[in-house]
Amino acid sequence: MRLPRNMFYGWWIAIISASVDSLKHGTFNKGFTSYIIPLRNELGIGVAAISFAEMLGRMEGGLQGPFMGWATDRFGPRVILMFGGITSGLGFILLSFTQNYLYFICVFVGLLSLGFRAGYNNATMPAINQWFRRNRGLAMGLAGMGTAIGGTTIAPLMGFLVLSAGWRPAAFISGVIIIAVVIPMSFLIRRDPESMGLRPDGDSIPDDEVDIAEILGGEDEGGHGDRHGAAILHAGEPDFMASEAMRTPTYWMLVLAVGMRNTVHSGTTFLMVPLAVWFLMGSGRTEDASQPIAVGFIGVMSFSLLLMTPIVGWLGDRWSKNKLSSACMIGGALSLLMLVQDTGNIWQLVAFVVLLAFSETANPLAWAIMGDYFGRRSYATLRGWQHLPDQLMSMSTPVWMGLIFEHTDSYKWALIPLVIIYCLAAVFYWIIPNPRTPARVRAYRAESHIE
Repeated sequence: MRLPRNMFYGWWIAIISASVDSLKHGTFNKGFTSYIIPLRNELGIGVAAISFAEMLGRMEGGLQGPFMGWATDRFGPRVILMFGGITSGLGFILLSFTQNYLYFICVFVGLLSLGFRAGYNNATMPAINQWFRRNRGLAMGLAGMGTAIGGTTIAPLMGFLVLSAGWRPAAFISGVIIIAVVIPMSFLIRRDPESMGLRPDGDSIPDDEVDIAEILGGEDEGGHGDRHGAAILHAGEPDFMASEAMRTPTYWMLVLAVGMRNTVHSGTTFLMVPLAVWFLMGSGRTEDASQPIAVGFIGVMSFSLLLMTPIVGWLGDRWSKNKLSSACMIGGALSLLMLVQDTGNIWQLVAFVVLLAFSETANPLAWAIMGDYFGRRSYATLRGWQHLPDQLMSMSTPVWMGLIFEHTDSYKWALIPLVIIYCLAAVFYWIIPNPRTPARVRAYRAESHIE
């Protein structure tokens, strides 16, 4: 595939990222919620039992996070994206042959969750962080539009395919499409702009940077020569090794804020259709009548996210990303309050999905914040280590939400603690401090008279 040469290649990286992310969210993150009620009915298991597979998948994602982050920095995003595409596609194909709960657990955790949580964002976000500096928030916002595109188009289509043709054909078709699209696109990913004779944002490389590279030298924590450090320091961008970043309060406060956001996200996304069905049944609708409405509202939420994500990303390059993320968390808390009383009013469901979409725009902002604070050297490794506490914090949310529903026939007492968690995330985003520049970098800048 040949791409036009008159546009900075970094924007193509963002477009490719949005494309593969749309498949990830359309079929899995936002699409799999449509499978829950049919799986429950066919396999004769509860929502909590299905959510247990998601909990195991998140645990797996957390445990593999540090390794996948290291692997992305070591082997490049192309290999990681290809691995994710093959594994997740094969997972959906094999899911269509599910006959019992044990088989479902093995395929969901061993292939689906592994592929989606090992590849995709673990590959594309580090690539975008390498390609952008001034426009990092906008670029990650554009890539984050894949979440909205997948939820607006693919997730509702798959949801209605599940309702009309059955969940098995829907799963098989999803797997074939993923393999056919993600694998070719992975060949278009480039590790960094320096590999194409460019600088982040399309700037040309100054002639003196080769000499600066020799002066700075050094190796990354894997023992590999660092060819990014000179350009980063010359541009005044932060340059943290993973160990240096992980010794700062900044890193762990960001991890905690993102972890709390994902604690809510993991439950509301995985159980969105059952949650919406419960709310709609509060006005006297039947479960069968409520399911198509709930599936349709996934599209409403994702369309809202499609409109808001690039705007919030653009604003993040001009205002405080931290404070903007805090505002998103308040929006998320308000969204959940709309459902606490299951009145079944459509206007409340509209407010819920729109405000929840606003809260979701904080996701690409978080990855831009990490790049702004710690630079490009060990970005994927830092994201990988972030996944471990993040997934451990968020993995149980769908399970305990399902258990509360099964014991009370209501999600009310599951929503209230999630509102509190969103508010705590807002506080932590607001107070994250700037990290102190590593002594190694301060010494080099002082010696070289670099501001």
